Amino acid sequence: MKKLSTVSLFIFGVILTAILTAGLVFYQDNKSNQVASGKTGALAQNTINKIESSGKSLTLNMTEIAKHNNRSDCWMLINGKVYDITSYFGSHPGGNSTMAPTCGTDATSAYMTQDPYASSSGSRSAHSGRAQSLLSNYYLGDLNQTINQ
Repeated sequence: MKKLSTVSLFIFGVILTAILTAGLVFYQDNKSNQVASGKTGALAQNTINKIESSGKSLTLNMTEIAKHNNRSDCWMLINGKVYDITSYFGSHPGGNSTMAPTCGTDATSAYMTQDPYASSSGSRSAHSGRAQSLLSNYYLGDLNQTINQ
């Protein structure tokens, strides 16, 4: 009888672990699909709307980008394009610590090498095509572009 109870508890544990693992995988996949569908990209549009509703012009230059240099307000320049990636914190597969050092900077080298401290292209590969498509959700404009002229 003791052996039957032990086997039953073991089987129950395996099934419970499988269910929890499947639930976690589903949750992560669902979270990724929300990001890919552009739902989180609304922050970039909100940023543009705020700039336009202020009635002032804003030039997307390095001086302006440098003002947005922390996790709660993070802009970066990648390949001559300005991105507001603030809403992507918490979703990046590499963790927040890989994005935080690039806030307010020209992050082209870091993006191309997947190294937050890179200052030039290195031996590591650039981000995936999926990462490229996600990045477009956070696009504000081109470097030196003026918003709300």
